[in-house]
Amino acid sequence: MDSRILLLDSERDELALLEKLLRTPDEADGVEIVSFTSAEKALAWCRQHEPDICLIGHRIPDVDGIEFLKQARALPGFKGVPMLIITDAAESQVRQRALLSGATGFISRPIVPADLTARVSNLLSLRLSLVNPRDKVEQLVRDMELVTREAVEREHEQIIHKLSRLSCCRDEGSENHMRRVAHVAQFIAGELGCGAQFGDLIMLAAPMHDIGKVGIPDRILFKPGRLTTEEWDIMRTHTTIGYEVLKDSSSQLLRMGAEIAHSHHEKYEGTGYPRAIAGEVIPLSGRIVAVADEFDALRSTRPYKKAWNLEESLALLRSERGRHFDPACVDVMLRHVDYLVDIEKKYTDEDEDENASARKQISLVRLK
Repeated sequence: MDSRILLLDSERDELALLEKLLRTPDEADGVEIVSFTSAEKALAWCRQHEPDICLIGHRIPDVDGIEFLKQARALPGFKGVPMLIITDAAESQVRQRALLSGATGFISRPIVPADLTARVSNLLSLRLSLVNPRDKVEQLVRDMELVTREAVEREHEQIIHKLSRLSCCRDEGSENHMRRVAHVAQFIAGELGCGAQFGDLIMLAAPMHDIGKVGIPDRILFKPGRLTTEEWDIMRTHTTIGYEVLKDSSSQLLRMGAEIAHSHHEKYEGTGYPRAIAGEVIPLSGRIVAVADEFDALRSTRPYKKAWNLEESLALLRSERGRHFDPACVDVMLRHVDYLVDIEKKYTDEDEDENASARKQISLVRLK
């Protein structure tokens, strides 16, 4: 495969070793390796070129590797480039900083040749197989803008149905899962005193939380078995894909959709993704949808699990209060269990089972 690898390390011997390990006989003709000992020179090169993967040592004299990572991530086209930091396994603080700055993963010293080549090869394969998410969802964005304009004249339920189709056809969730999450999110917002306008917006925006999955390859999204580390790295990018696609819209609704897509996998204690932000730094819309979506997922049957019963699901909310979930959002749900049950009864998945297999086969859906 034709690919371009960027290496950055202050030690020339380390660069020579990496280049030797990565330039395998089978791929030597198709791999271009560019090496730098200076982060400034590497950044200058990146402003003119786009690599398929970067391997970065974190101890660089002029600009350290993590600062290089931050600046490179900000360059056009670099958000989806895999970036691996080379570090000692014991350097946990360095690894935490790297993750917060956008690192894809790590290569541990001392370097194990087989591990290095396998990890780089897997990431390159995934990188080169991806279709540009913006190309793939461009039509969806135009359609969603149309839906926003129609919202003035149509009933909320019709709009939710259309938006739900965008996400549920790329996931194991049902359209009624999206409806339940939307209604519960609106209810939580109302109980928190957010006002009617915010409540109406979050009801319409909540079904867009997984819209970024349209940019995830089918072979990962619908893989029946456990995902590899590299595949999980790609899967997690659905949060940033959804955000990037929706964030520049003139529509307040779609901007909230972008906010939710970006933040619904963050955790209240700060260990979520993609930014590992914590507490009230996480947008309220994301905190609300996170708990509404997780509760409904627990209560739903999936190909890989049975539905949890009500007590098990509520116990999980209690145990994750203040850890995964915003305590205020959890408290609303625990105070209003009857409402949650009523929503489940109103929007049951039973009438959708016959359409489930058809949804699985859809790779790209456009609103009609």
